Amino acid sequence: MIGVNVSGYGVKSLKETMTKEKLPWRSFADSGSIGQGLIASKWNLSATPTFYIIDPKGVIRSKWVGSPGAKAIDTALDKLIKEAEGNAPEK
Repeated sequence: MIGVNVSGYGVKSLKETMTKEKLPWRSFADSGSIGQGLIASKWNLSATPTFYIIDPKGVIRSKWVGSPGAKAIDTALDKLIKEAEGNAPEK
């Protein structure tokens, strides 16, 4: 999981929030308003939150604009994990 913060917080402020909220994933501060920072413009971000599930080949498999809820994310991740396990070589 990777976070991209587009709310205008600087790196220091984002790090303080990450520590306070005990967020275990890496997050990046993307300067500029929504859709105008380097990361947001590259990913065509139009709103927050936006969630992507990307497979090991770098293909976007799922995308949600707005919170889809934990069940939707879990379902999409389970599907991708099962696909990966099915393609894993036999031991």
